[in-house]
Amino acid sequence: MIYADSSFVVAQRVLRDNFHDTALEYYEAHQDEVWLWSPWQRVEVFNTIRQLTQHPDKSMRLSTGEARGLIVRLQDDVRLGYFQHLEADWRDVLRMANDLSIEFGFRLPCCSADLLHVAYAKELVAGSFVSFDEDQLQLAKAAGLNAVRPD
Repeated sequence: MIYADSSFVVAQRVLRDNFHDTALEYYEAHQDEVWLWSPWQRVEVFNTIRQLTQHPDKSMRLSTGEARGLIVRLQDDVRLGYFQHLEADWRDVLRMANDLSIEFGFRLPCCSADLLHVAYAKELVAGSFVSFDEDQLQLAKAAGLNAVRPD
């Protein structure tokens, strides 16, 4: 099972993203595997897409219609089973995120959102954690996950 953070999912969906081609190639090469979809991904991915309507670089900016279309298509893909929606107990996810902060917070850069992604991946027993965020990959690896940065 693969847990992809928001940097990967957004790159896969947004044609203008610098990592779009790489994300799409990686997804297509691994499309027979189970791709996890959590409530936390839903919040962060959809919010990131919405925020792209305000991107300071106009060449990266999405129109509201484009953003809404991306969200609807991703929701459809989850409903159709391209991503497997799994829920973990939030109390366990938050405890895990706190434990990760205790263990790694003094020596690795990790924001709260990164802690939640890694904690969710661990709670769902993901086989791989895919991201383009180097800090998050470092945290995932330290937490014992198979951290993958597609290239």
